Amino acid sequence: MAAQDETTQLTGPMLTAEEWRDTLLAQLGSRLSAIKRCDDYYNGEHRMAFTTAQFRDTFGHLFAAFADNWCDLVVDASAERLRVEGFRFGGADTGADTAAWEIWQRNKLDAESDMAHTDAIKLGCVYALVGADDGGKATIQVEAADKAIVCVDPAQGHHRLAGLRFWADEWGVDHCALYLPDELHWWRREGGAAAGKWVDDIGSGTNPLGVVPLIPLANMPTLSNRLGRSDIERVIPLQNAVNKLCGDMIVASEFAAYPQRWATGIEIPVNPETGEKMAPNFLGGADRVWGVESEQSRFGNFAVSDLSPYVKAIEMCIQHVAAQTRTPPHYLLGAMGSFPSGESLKATETGLVAKVRRKQLSFGEGWEEAMRLAFAVEGDTRRAEMVEVETIWANPESRIVGETVDAAVKLASLGVPRPALWEYIGASPQQVARWKIEGEPEPTPQVKETITAQVTPQQAEQLQRGEQPAPGAPGPPPTTSSPAPPARTTPPTGGSSAKR
Repeated sequence: MAAQDETTQLTGPMLTAEEWRDTLLAQLGSRLSAIKRCDDYYNGEHRMAFTTAQFRDTFGHLFAAFADNWCDLVVDASAERLRVEGFRFGGADTGADTAAWEIWQRNKLDAESDMAHTDAIKLGCVYALVGADDGGKATIQVEAADKAIVCVDPAQGHHRLAGLRFWADEWGVDHCALYLPDELHWWRREGGAAAGKWVDDIGSGTNPLGVVPLIPLANMPTLSNRLGRSDIERVIPLQNAVNKLCGDMIVASEFAAYPQRWATGIEIPVNPETGEKMAPNFLGGADRVWGVESEQSRFGNFAVSDLSPYVKAIEMCIQHVAAQTRTPPHYLLGAMGSFPSGESLKATETGLVAKVRRKQLSFGEGWEEAMRLAFAVEGDTRRAEMVEVETIWANPESRIVGETVDAAVKLASLGVPRPALWEYIGASPQQVARWKIEGEPEPTPQVKETITAQVTPQQAEQLQRGEQPAPGAPGPPPTTSSPAPPARTTPPTGGSSAKR
């Protein structure tokens, strides 16, 4: 937002901790009105603009709470397509980092990041604060735009000189925390700004990280305004015009859109007590007939006012909102009849997808730095110093499942690995890891060799007689070869065998 590009031109060593505190508190207070204005318009609490003083005096009480709100839809159209699915450390050829995802889940950032993206798009910027819990585990918490601020070095846009948080607890005590690259300072104040004075609080000490741990998540930053701007700012004038046109249409519908009747040639009765003429009592109804004594009397209707010009003007303003914010027209107007095919719908979302991908770049840099600092808190110097970090985002495009799967099958014919195809069709890193395990082939069973022993002549004779050989009979040691055939028995004595 416009107020967020106010960065002090002073460098760190020139200010004491107290001077940093007072300077950043003043900057935070100066932008609160702009933050509240964008937040009010997102919530549908709009101001009555483009109206004359006479209109406000006559109808202001009727339209004070009226709003045909389009601001929240513009914000939510982008925020709902921003979903972090993991982090990749070490280059694009590696998988999602399980340790980073464990930190993400431990800090409940699935839900917190959704709120952070929504508030950043709505207000221009939010902040991620990295710290440590009592057990030395890294913590990442999201800070609102009206509760935190950072000072960016004007000579080095990526370098933060200081950061500050301000909040009031449920007992009305103000708290303030200042984050410098080498120091942390905490203060508390009772009685508010008028009656209270800042005193030191528990939490002050050195900063072992060496950088300001309050990281901005800026929406659509520029070189001149690295803290971003709200998407609602450009919508506010058109939103005011829509509200004015809707108000005029409601007034017209009240006074000129219903049939107004007239009558001439009738004698108007006079009130005998006051001598004033009374309005004729002609009430319409299915069981009522109007009749007068004079044959010269006539009745008629005024022409009904046409409200379609108001509708066309409102639609024109909404189309301008869609064009300026690159929100698909069918999101705002519901004009599904104009986009019957899936390809046409996909074409209308091209601008929104491009805008979301740009937001992913700026938000992703903030989340990646927060994750590196989280590993530094936990003592993982390898990941803390790694520059090849990538935020894994869900695909912001709306795709038809059948077409996506058909394209994946064609890519498979070119030799694309299966995990890459799973990512292509929209599977999260966690789903890919599970599918890898579930898709592994069953282990080949190993055939064990049967250990047998050679049959003795006595056991062979027992087998020929149909008897079971006695267990434990003496014989040669067992072998691992196939069972040997039964040994030949000695033939009966006599005949030619005895002569040989």
